Amino acid sequence: MTLSVRGLWLVLLFVAASCGDRSEKAAVDTQENVAAEVDSTLYNLNVAIARNPRDPNAYYERARYWQDLDRVDDALADLKSALLLDTTNANYFYTLGELYFKIGALPEADEVLGVATIKNPKLAKAYVKRGEFAFYQKQYNSAIKHINDGLRQDVNYAPGYFWKGMVYLEQKNEKQAISGFLTAIEQDPDYHEAYMQLGLLYGAKNDNKAHDYFTNALRTDPKSIEARYARAMFLQDRGYADSARQDYRTILAQDSLHSISLFNLGYLSMMEEKYADAINWYTRSIESDPSYHQAFYNRGLCYELSGDKLKAANDFKRTLTLAPAYELAITALKRLK
Repeated sequence: MTLSVRGLWLVLLFVAASCGDRSEKAAVDTQENVAAEVDSTLYNLNVAIARNPRDPNAYYERARYWQDLDRVDDALADLKSALLLDTTNANYFYTLGELYFKIGALPEADEVLGVATIKNPKLAKAYVKRGEFAFYQKQYNSAIKHINDGLRQDVNYAPGYFWKGMVYLEQKNEKQAISGFLTAIEQDPDYHEAYMQLGLLYGAKNDNKAHDYFTNALRTDPKSIEARYARAMFLQDRGYADSARQDYRTILAQDSLHSISLFNLGYLSMMEEKYADAINWYTRSIESDPSYHQAFYNRGLCYELSGDKLKAANDFKRTLTLAPAYELAITALKRLK
């Protein structure tokens, strides 16, 4: 059975099995008063389908809308309708591959992506997506092959270089990984994930380039807590306490319960011997994450250094309740006796 025939069989199986009667209703549903979730974009998509129910692209566009909202069942239902009307469009197969991946059906995802490359041999993103899926399955040789196939179709396709970098990183080939990530941002100066990987790699090397890469990651996504925290840690580790504090506080403005940022603000205060401030930060960290045993230990240490041995002992005991083998707390309790 050829790839294209098997891929079509998978689509037909998907068409027969997914969403049942519910999908038939979803395909022509134009009830703009159904729920508050119906925004202007969805309303317009519904109207387009109602006006031309034989237009496969209308269903496809609504499938993409649902996909962006992580409503996979709704996306599958509309993609079913699109494929019933047109099995020649490579992008439909590509999106089906993404949806299969979303529900954990990797072999099926790879299969229909293969069909996408047959429908459109120049569809670089389909080859690279197959490489990404192979990466997740630790099939690194296959991943590189698929990615290279995609880059032959579009030498400027940034995700191809990013995923090559990820494969090389997994194989501990740091030089090639860095080269892949750098090429990705050469092709796409707003490639957030590539900046993040470069920041982490250079941060591990204690190289100040890490700061620039994390800053660029924040330029591409100013709300990225991951990037801001990574930059804050880089600054903290290099003694730039005030700059690190600024980043932690910005994180807390987005997520007041970000326990690690609260902990690190406590740590910075503790290092400056501002024990009352440190205790306050550690307490907030514990309130955010009651299982944070290091926060109990550090708060206990601040109590001890402030002369409150009873509270210190209570926190050290709590630490050991959460992490019985935590040697620092064991030693601290012995010290208090």
